[in-house]
Amino acid sequence: GYFVGQVLSHAKAELDVQGVDIGKELLDIAKDKNPKAVFTHTTASKLSHVEDHSIDLVYSVLALQNMSDFEAVTQEIKRVLKPHGRFVAVINHPTFRIPKQSDWYFSNEKKAQGRVVYSYMTPQKVAIDMHPGKTALGAVKQETISFHHPLQFYVKALAKYNLGISRLEEWISHKTSEEGPKKRFEDSARKEIPLFMCLEIRSFIS
Repeated sequence: GYFVGQVLSHAKAELDVQGVDIGKELLDIAKDKNPKAVFTHTTASKLSHVEDHSIDLVYSVLALQNMSDFEAVTQEIKRVLKPHGRFVAVINHPTFRIPKQSDWYFSNEKKAQGRVVYSYMTPQKVAIDMHPGKTALGAVKQETISFHHPLQFYVKALAKYNLGISRLEEWISHKTSEEGPKKRFEDSARKEIPLFMCLEIRSFIS
């Protein structure tokens, strides 16, 4: 419910804000924090409670990569958006941040930190440990599934439903490393290699 709260707090007019999630516990937290919004326990691929062409803006923050049926999600977004409505999605950068297929790499020859990618074009379905630190201490492992697709996958899937990318931003990490011999190289690499991508997607009249 954090981003719902941000939307409501920055709104200059009365808004009808709806949120969906498959996590019941997360929804309960969101409801407590945002009593002015309406929340529904469902998947993004089944928005049957939302009327056709009734939504101005749909947004998703670091969630699309965890959805198995992207086409069904895209189809629903197209259905609920008003003509020329917008869909804003933040995802892990599909080129530089691929689960278990990309990593930071320090080149002694270049004296520079970079990013190495082992696989990009091949779609991936990967189980991710949500709390590796706790797992290492003996806690029960809690996993989430993450899906990787190359950028062209998103463009083609969106175009199928007359959705087009109208704006694209690549976001860097603002983290900084602890003091050490490679700190300046690591901090410099974070400014050069984006780990997140934000897409503004518009619905065009069919």
